[in-house]
Amino acid sequence: MVVIDASSPQLKVLQKWIDAYVAIDLDEIKAVTSKKYKHQTLPKSIGLPEETKEEYTQRLAVMLPMFTKFEVRI
Repeated sequence: MVVIDASSPQLKVLQKWIDAYVAIDLDEIKAVTSKKYKHQTLPKSIGLPEETKEEYTQRLAVMLPMFTKFEVRI
């Protein structure tokens, strides 16, 4: 687990976001993701369109069960 000195509101949210991905917890990922969130898959050359929060979390709902572990690197 990554540990961040969460002394600011932004860092507290970042810690929750990291923890949600590491735990593979879709409900928590949704909870810490803004309603205005837009997801862009890179590189753009692979041609995947930008996704809204709802589109992205729907895709995660299909993908996340395939993982037993998810590592987040900063």
